[in-house]
Parts: sequence; C-alpha cells; structure tokens
Amino acid sequence: MKPVPNYLEYGEKSLNHLTDYFSIKTIQSLAQTVKVLEPHCHSLLYQLVWISEGKYIVTIDDEKHEIQGSQFLLLYPNTIHATNFAETLRGYSVHFSADFFEIHSDNNSHLARIIKHNIPNRFLIVKMNEETAEEVEGLFSRMSDTYNSGSFLKDEILRSYLNLALLRLYEFHDQPASNADYSSSQTIVNRFFQAVEEHFKAKKSVAEYAHSLNISEGHLNHVVKGETGYPAGQIIRERLLHEAQRLLIYSDQTVSEIAYQLNFNHPTYFFRMFKKYTGSTPKNFRNSYQKR
Repeated sequence: MKPVPNYLEYGEKSLNHLTDYFSIKTIQSLAQTVKVLEPHCHSLLYQLVWISEGKYIVTIDDEKHEIQGSQFLLLYPNTIHATNFAETLRGYSVHFSADFFEIHSDNNSHLARIIKHNIPNRFLIVKMNEETAEEVEGLFSRMSDTYNSGSFLKDEILRSYLNLALLRLYEFHDQPASNADYSSSQTIVNRFFQAVEEHFKAKKSVAEYAHSLNISEGHLNHVVKGETGYPAGQIIRERLLHEAQRLLIYSDQTVSEIAYQLNFNHPTYFFRMFKKYTGSTPKNFRNSYQKR
C-alpha cells in the first residue's frame, strides 16, 4: 500500500503553507483532463463541489456516496477521498483556504463559527430545492466568470459569492442560521473540537485540553456532553481511532510505525486501545480491508 498523497488540487503536490487561496473549475473541464483520482487528501484546503446535472460518485474514507443534481459536497481539510469525473456531469469544483472567506472580516463571524462548529463531520452533503438550486447555479457561474476576469476587486467579489454559497449550504443543512450568537457552551465546544483536530496526536487526555482552554476538566466534560451527547474523552479517542484506521487502510506503515506516529510510548498501548474500542486488532482490521 502506498501512502495517501496530499494534493494541492488535482495531482499537484501540496505546498507547506497557503494564504488567501481560491480556485474554481468546471466539472466538464475536469472530466476531460483529470477523469479519475485515487484516494488523496488536501491538507490545507476545503473542497466545495456543486453538481447541477448527473451523478457524481465520491468515496470518502471507505464509503461511497452519490451526489445527484442540485447537491453540494463540502470536504474538510485532510479528508481522504477518491473521485470520478464522468463526462455527463455538470457543475463546479472549488478549493479554498480557511482564511480566504475570513480575510478583511471578523474571524468570529457567523459563517466562520459555523464552519468550525462542523469540524467533526469531515464532510457535508446537502441537497437544494429547485428554486434555490437555480440561485446557487447562478452564484457558481458568476464565481467562475469573476475568477477568470481581470477585475482588481476579483478576490472581494469571489469571497462574497463563496460566502453566499456556503450560507445556502448551511441553511439547508438545518444549521441555526437565524441565530447569530452561539452560547458560551457552544463556543467552548467549537474551541475544543478545533484543539482536538490540531493536537489529537499529542494530547490524549481531557485534562490537557481543559488546561489549554483555561477551564476545569469537569466543566469541559459537562459542556461537551451537553452540546454533543458524548463525553469529551470519547471525542478525543474517536478522532485518534479514526486516524489510526485511515493509516491502517491507506498507508504501508507497520502497526508499530503507526503507533509511534500517533505518539504512543509503545506499540502495545496502541494495540490494547485499538482492540478495546474497535473489537479488532490493528492487523485484523487492515487485513479485512485488503480482502475487499
């Protein structure tokens, strides 16, 4: 097995750092040039796909999803996915960095908070109704025209179109768009999920995250369980297990190498944790996917 490649967009090697990044391509052009991409990820970029016609097949981690006409797909950074661009598809594919829609605006804006609040989901698939689909199709069309224009206000205009498209996506995903203010508990949970995403390899205890958030361990557990239904420790553990499963499926590293990459002091500790919470040994889990 080869390691999962980290692409900038469609096969280009990713950069180490990106600022204020945005690009848009039509699905039609990708069907002619890219066609198929094996499992890969974008470590620094979100990917937003809009399908107006046809059926788009995407494999996210190990599950296949069909994206029909008038549907959005939003992929968060580091989400492993494989794609197939059929010539019958119509739509657009956008890649953007998190700071692109936040530049020159409040980083605590409603949209920014919604984006961060959904980090645990890794991806969203949302269908528009017919009326809104026409509006969204127009947004992407104007986005594409603007991207290929020479306007000195190009980035500002693109950012406005992207914000509108994302707000429509979250509106139909039943996010609390009418409420511009999250509670203090939701703010803590958002910060917690962000911290887990950034530090899950190094920090494995609730106490470590509570300390970094300047709150007590008991209070963090209370608000996380109140907002999500799950204790904070379970969320930390599931993120770590998810990464372990991805490495077992998509990398050729040994179990010991994966254990050390995930900052376990000894592979035995990793083995015990994995079997306890998945019911399978790391080796058996890997073998089960190789036989598929």
